[in-house]
Amino acid sequence: MKKQTEKDKLTALYERLSHDDERAGESVSIENQKRILEDYARKNGFSNIRHFTDDGIRGTTFKRPGLDAMLDEIRAGNVATVIIKDQSRIGRDVVEVGLLKRTFDEYHVRFIAANDNLDTANGFDIMSIFRDVINEWYVADTSRKIKAVFKSRMEKGLRCSVSVCYGYRASKEEKGEWIIDEEAATVVRRIFQSVLAGETIASIAKELRAEKIPIPSEHWKRTGEPVRAAKYADPYAWSATTIGYILKRPEYMGRKVLGKTICENYKTKSSRKTAPEEQYIFEGAIPAIVDVETWQTVQKIRETVRRAPKRQNAPNRLTGLLYCADCGSKLTHRYNLVQGKWIEDAFICSGYRHLIHDCTMHHIPTAKIEAAILAVIQRVSWYVRHNEKEFTERVREASDQNQEKTVKECKQKISKAQKRHKELDGLVKKLYEGNATGKIPDKHFTRLLAEYDEEQTGLETSRAEWQKQIESWNADKLKTDQFIQLVKRYTDFSELTTPMLNEFIEKVIVHEGEGRGNDRRQRIDIYLNFIGAFEVPAHIITPAEVEEQRRQQEEQEAKEARSKELEKARYEKRKAEKRAFTAKKKAGLLTPEELEAEEKRLAHNRERQKEWREKRRAAQAA
Repeated sequence: MKKQTEKDKLTALYERLSHDDERAGESVSIENQKRILEDYARKNGFSNIRHFTDDGIRGTTFKRPGLDAMLDEIRAGNVATVIIKDQSRIGRDVVEVGLLKRTFDEYHVRFIAANDNLDTANGFDIMSIFRDVINEWYVADTSRKIKAVFKSRMEKGLRCSVSVCYGYRASKEEKGEWIIDEEAATVVRRIFQSVLAGETIASIAKELRAEKIPIPSEHWKRTGEPVRAAKYADPYAWSATTIGYILKRPEYMGRKVLGKTICENYKTKSSRKTAPEEQYIFEGAIPAIVDVETWQTVQKIRETVRRAPKRQNAPNRLTGLLYCADCGSKLTHRYNLVQGKWIEDAFICSGYRHLIHDCTMHHIPTAKIEAAILAVIQRVSWYVRHNEKEFTERVREASDQNQEKTVKECKQKISKAQKRHKELDGLVKKLYEGNATGKIPDKHFTRLLAEYDEEQTGLETSRAEWQKQIESWNADKLKTDQFIQLVKRYTDFSELTTPMLNEFIEKVIVHEGEGRGNDRRQRIDIYLNFIGAFEVPAHIITPAEVEEQRRQQEEQEAKEARSKELEKARYEKRKAEKRAFTAKKKAGLLTPEELEAEEKRLAHNRERQKEWREKRRAAQAA
């Protein structure tokens, strides 16, 4: 095989253009770079040229199709010279560019940067290193400026991204503003209401697929909006991931959130999600699709993991709302077939028979807890409708008393923690002095110092939490108006529906029961959203309670009447059997066994009568 000569080798002309470079105009366009390189090659006698091009790729990225193709030719020994417009075209990373230059040297490739007067045939050029540094500094400086511009815009509430979430569309009149896309917003509201109604994410997705409602990408495509998703085969393929993403978006309650992600490395463009305190939040800056209470209730529902029992298609709707009064654990639902006879539908403490902390059962049937919750909702709602002013005053008074007591307790805890923290500072100082003088060995010094440090860290954490609670209580305003509006939204309280349960109930505290059977008593504390554990004055009896008392009385009367009928029937049956036995006895038709049993019965009766007469005579004699 004939060996390739230098004249047969390629002259590689490399061009690169990034989106940032496009702002500079025609001077760095791909066409302009090609023209410059071809003119340079012709004037300097380079032949057998081939272009290697990367269009729209950053200089900090070194995985480029054009560059990789050129390197493959170099490693194959097919390239004699590489010509570029300037050093920034090969890349803007000092380390990576240095490695490329080393590759060129290794394969004896001449490297030329036409506009920078760099030609490795002329020997080492120290200025090329400085140019590489300046090229990288340019990227870093540009990144810093862009971050500063983005930060300034976000502080003013201006968006830096053109993307719009499902349910909205970009306003054509006001740049950067969103308006409601009513067709998509209807789907969003339906998804939120379905969660309130107790439906699972999977079942919601299944319903949307069955009704052939377009997924967000398909909806944007049909309405002429920019499609921001990858290719999809099924335009109705709603997934649990898509619905979950919709449910957690705070924009739907009117909150504008900017700065959700931040670029940490201008070279790799790697980004991370920001913490809430790093974000820029503007309440009410977007037209709301769902109200704040609905959004927050849905988030609370989704925080609880719910699993459907074996004999049910859906998880119990009370899951996540019931808590143990003794250990604070959530109650878990039990739905079991007991001894093949009856189904147990009840809740018990999740700490019951636990390996780490063992709690008592706190068993409570589902039907009883639901009846108690419905009764509380009915009673409080009726009181609100008929005594709104009195209700508001009572809630505020109770809250003020509770807040004052709790804040006082937190302040006492903070004061005690500060005092102990100061004592520990003194102990640490003495510990250092004792170790320095040799009174305390290094082993004991290290152990005690670690213990003191751990205690101080715990005190600081607790103190911050107590202070946060005080600030929260001081800033908190009663939400009685929101509860009143919630009550007015409902017209029928005869049945406990899942939306009613989720919107009215914050939590239920279940205490251990006392007694057995019909005498068993169990305390439960029901906390309502916005107002907590509110109690209607005891003297007030609502129409629902009157109706419930009437129904219970009727049930009791019907039960007693049925019991009397059964007792009368049993009496008549015994009487008929006795008459039949007497007639059979008189007729001499009794069997030997029946005669023997009758004799035993009569003997037993005579014995009892004899004992009774003796006791009576003894009592008279005394």
